[in-house]
Amino acid sequence: MSAENPYDQIPYLTFPRLMTHPDRLAAVATLLGMEPAPVTRCRVLEVGCGDGSNLIPMAFGLPQSEFTGIDLAAEPIAAGRVVIRDLELHNASLEQADLVEYGRDGAEFDYIIAHGVYSWVPPAVRDGLLELCRRCLSPAGVAFISYNAYPGRHFRQMVREMLLYHCRDVSGPHERTQAARGFLQFLAEKRSVTPEWQAVVDKELGQLLERHEGNICHDELADFNQPVYFREFAAHAGAHGLQYLGEGEPNEMFDPRNVVGWVRGGVIEREQYMDFVRLRSFRQTLLCREDVVVDRRPGVERMERLLFSAPLTETEDGLIEGLRRVRITALQGAVKQVASALGEMYPLPLSFEELLPYAGNRESARDILYGLMLGGYADIHVHNFPCEDSVTVRPKASRLARYQAAKSVYVTTAMQHVLKLDETTRRMIGLLDGTRDHAALAAELGESAEAVQSALEWLARMAVLEA
Repeated sequence: MSAENPYDQIPYLTFPRLMTHPDRLAAVATLLGMEPAPVTRCRVLEVGCGDGSNLIPMAFGLPQSEFTGIDLAAEPIAAGRVVIRDLELHNASLEQADLVEYGRDGAEFDYIIAHGVYSWVPPAVRDGLLELCRRCLSPAGVAFISYNAYPGRHFRQMVREMLLYHCRDVSGPHERTQAARGFLQFLAEKRSVTPEWQAVVDKELGQLLERHEGNICHDELADFNQPVYFREFAAHAGAHGLQYLGEGEPNEMFDPRNVVGWVRGGVIEREQYMDFVRLRSFRQTLLCREDVVVDRRPGVERMERLLFSAPLTETEDGLIEGLRRVRITALQGAVKQVASALGEMYPLPLSFEELLPYAGNRESARDILYGLMLGGYADIHVHNFPCEDSVTVRPKASRLARYQAAKSVYVTTAMQHVLKLDETTRRMIGLLDGTRDHAALAAELGESAEAVQSALEWLARMAVLEA
C-alpha cells in the first residue's frame, strides 16, 4: 500500500453512474445534432476510474465496445483488475497512470469520462485533463466532466473551510476523517444559527454526516476542492479546443419557462444565469471538439431518433409522477397513455415507434415525448438494452449480478442502475444460473412458490435477468 496516495489508504466509494454511460452521452449528442459513435461499438476512457465499479458494468453490458480506465492510485486499480479477471472481460482494462501524460501515443476514444476529477486536482492537472480530452477525443467524441459549481457550492465550501481549520493539527486520513465527522455532529447538535438559516444548515450537515468515510476524506478534507463558475469552466475548455455541448441531465439544458429569456450573449451566458437562478452547486457537463456543429434548438422531429424511459406513479391529487419527482397533469388522454406505456416497461426504454400507437399520430407523439424530455419527466436513450424482461422456466441472472451478489447487497442492472437487495433476493440471485426451475428455487430458498415468483418478476422488471 502506498503511504503517499490517500486514495490507497482510504478508497473513494465508486459505483455505477447512469449519467456516464455511453448511452446517455450519445443520446444527448444525438439530441443536439451530432452523429456520435454507436454505443455497441465504441471506445471509452474513464479518468479517475478508481476500482472500475462504474466502468466494469458498462464493459460487461457492451461486449463489442472497448473500455479503459486510468487512475493514479495503485490499490483500487489492483482491486478492479481482479474483478475483470474473475468476470473474464476481454474488452476492459485498468491502468495505473498519470492523466497528464496519458494518451500521447495517439490513443483515441469516442467517450471520455472524468467524474470527480476536475475540481479536486491542482490547476496544472486541470489543464492536463482538458488537454487529454483535446488530444484523445475522436472527431465526433463526447467528454463528460463533473465539477463543483458556484454559486450553490458556497455554503459547502464554508463548511469545508471550518473542517480544515478544525483538523489542522490532526495527522492521518482516518484520524482526520473521524475528527471532521465529530465536528460535523457538534455543529448539527448545537443548532445555534438563526431560524432563517436552520433549515439550510440541517440539510447540509445531515447530508455530510451520511457520507462515506472516503467521500469526506477526498472531498471535504481534500488538499484541492475548488468550485468554479460555469463561465470559467467553459472558457477553460475553449482554451483547449473544446466547446460546451450539454449536460448529463438533458432537462437541465433547457429553460421551458423562459426564466432567462432576457439574457443576451449566447449559450454560455444563458447557462451561467441559469446557475444563478437555480443556485447550482454541481455540474455534469458534456464537451465536444470546437469544430463540431451543435444544434442548440433541437426540434421535436429529433424525438424519432431516440428511446424513452420513465416510471409512473399516480398521486392522490390526480397527477402523474415520473423521474426526478416531476409531476404532470394528463389533460390529454394520449399523454396518459404514453406515460402508462413508459411506466409499464420502466426501467427499460421504448422507441418512438413503439410509443407511436399510444400517442395516436406522429405529430402528437413528437410533441408529447419532447415535453416529457424537456421537463425531466423521462430519460432519453439511443441504446435498446438487451435483457430478459419476462420470467422463464429456468431463469438466469446476469453473470455480473451473480458475481456482485456473492460479495455485496448491491447489484448493477443492465441499465446501469444499482439495486439494493434483501437477503433472500441476494441468495436467490446466486442460484439463478439457468439450471433451476421455480420449484427447485423455492426448495433451496425455503420460500413459497408465490414468493419466488414475485421476486423473479421484480428481478425481470429491474433488468437483472438475461436470456
